[in-house]
Amino acid sequence: MSRSPVVETKDQRRLGFPFRSGSLALDFIATVAKRDMADREMLADDEALHTWLYVAGLPPACEPLAVDRLSEARVLREALNTLTRARVDGGRPSASDIDILNRAASYGPPSPVLAYDGVTISLPEPADVRSVLSLVARDAVELFSGPHHDRIRRCLGHECSLYFVDRSRQGNRRWCSMASCGEKASSKAYRERARQG
Repeated sequence: MSRSPVVETKDQRRLGFPFRSGSLALDFIATVAKRDMADREMLADDEALHTWLYVAGLPPACEPLAVDRLSEARVLREALNTLTRARVDGGRPSASDIDILNRAASYGPPSPVLAYDGVTISLPEPADVRSVLSLVARDAVELFSGPHHDRIRRCLGHECSLYFVDRSRQGNRRWCSMASCGEKASSKAYRERARQG
């Protein structure tokens, strides 16, 4: 499915949402900023969820959202967070979180539509947000069961709470992005060495 055009910046933020994980599902978890530090909710309302879907390049959801769809989206996000944390920390995944993920993945995603030029994909008409978020849930299923299931990492950057998929050759990536957390860590280490030297 084609992605919506978005402006990429140095730290890969799109309209305030971070996209540095290499996974749609992990990027969805990042809609809570400073998780376990300040826990700032970025999906504060229906409009914020619509914005995230847009900048993530997903098909549009119907407006207004049906009752309780925003809270269902947050429940899915928190299940993804708990499952990811269990994976990273070597814990056992919760059966109830797996059920939430599987239920979210079971909704039929919006179908891609071939444009009249015969070579490009057009986004479908707006769909129920459950159908759109099934793409996020399916991404998580593929991530947790796929070849990179053991390459999910937590960023070691100061005050960063993001998870990412380590696709580096050696599997030793430490930061969600070198352009943001990696440079900050390098600068901090340089200043520390300069102060001691």
